[in-house]
Amino acid sequence: MSDTVSRRKTKHLRVIPSKKEQVVQLKDGQYMTTKDEVIQFGLKYLEGVGSQSVCQVCIPHGGSCCIGCLNLNREEGCQQRNTSCTAGLCGFLKLILHEAGLLREWDRFWDQIPGKGFRKDFTPSDIPIKKWLEIPDIQRLSEAFAKDLSEYVKKQKQPGYIIRLNNELDFYLTRLFQYKEPEMLRKAEKKLKKTNEGFSPFSFSKRKNGQHTVTISM
Repeated sequence: MSDTVSRRKTKHLRVIPSKKEQVVQLKDGQYMTTKDEVIQFGLKYLEGVGSQSVCQVCIPHGGSCCIGCLNLNREEGCQQRNTSCTAGLCGFLKLILHEAGLLREWDRFWDQIPGKGFRKDFTPSDIPIKKWLEIPDIQRLSEAFAKDLSEYVKKQKQPGYIIRLNNELDFYLTRLFQYKEPEMLRKAEKKLKKTNEGFSPFSFSKRKNGQHTVTISM
């Protein structure tokens, strides 16, 4: 399986090592960073993706990823950031990163980080890491998707529809990147395309910004 990734405008994240990091040199090109730096990097990356545009549509329709979390305070947001919640993507953000050719590199980055659980982590304060990612600049793509999503949900007029749509996208995208058999890949890709029908401004924005769907090579 291979990704066809378009060239995209990016901003480089500058990581300034602490005094401790300057001293510690690890094998295989690794060096030490901290859990807090990894979390802040993840938030900065999602800001570059434009995740806020999607959240502003999803949450008012009852689709918040954080519903029921004890670390969430009303009108204050998350009170306990962790690597697990930073790394985890909803189905909508998975679709956007998938279409931009960024989903696989996002997953591979977080594979470096140990101790991720469900709404909590056991990640050590200091962790080794091999590489950072470039911060993308695809907010317009996410804005187009959010506009599509808002109109699409309004037309459906079904309570909880946005949650079901998110779950379907998450289901098919997860399988698209897990399956290795050609027939299973074709079925997953076909179902994904059917699920995401009707998002015309999103499709236009992809073409305008030179973004391309990840293609499957057999």
